[in-house]
Amino acid sequence: MEEKIELLEDGFDEKLVAIFSDPNFLLPNLLGAINIDFKENDFRAEIPMSLLFGKGTYVIYGKIMSSLSSVIYVINVAGYGPDKGGKIRIDLQKGKVTISISLSIPIEPINSRVIKSRIKEFKNKANELIRLERIKRKI
Repeated sequence: MEEKIELLEDGFDEKLVAIFSDPNFLLPNLLGAINIDFKENDFRAEIPMSLLFGKGTYVIYGKIMSSLSSVIYVINVAGYGPDKGGKIRIDLQKGKVTISISLSIPIEPINSRVIKSRIKEFKNKANELIRLERIKRKI
């Protein structure tokens, strides 16, 4: 599953690295993650999903790498082989944030619709979420 979203706002700049490198901000808002554990650059979270016969939760884990103008989440899905997982890349420029999502998830035809709807919801409310987070962190 590949998705790319662009967020435009005059106030966006590289200072947002602090917000986007925090999985407690990004993962719940972008993927609907719950129970997030974060130590240094490692994270673990649960993603509620639809399964064939009801609902379930996938555990994801990985690393966060950040630079002055980008953040990359390398994601693995626990209990599945190395072909399940992917990356979320956030590129920050003056006035623009680009989020590229590349994920391979179990039962992809069903679950990709769930993830895509969460991404669309995030895109619709991202500017307000970022504004509130900037106020909270005094950035």
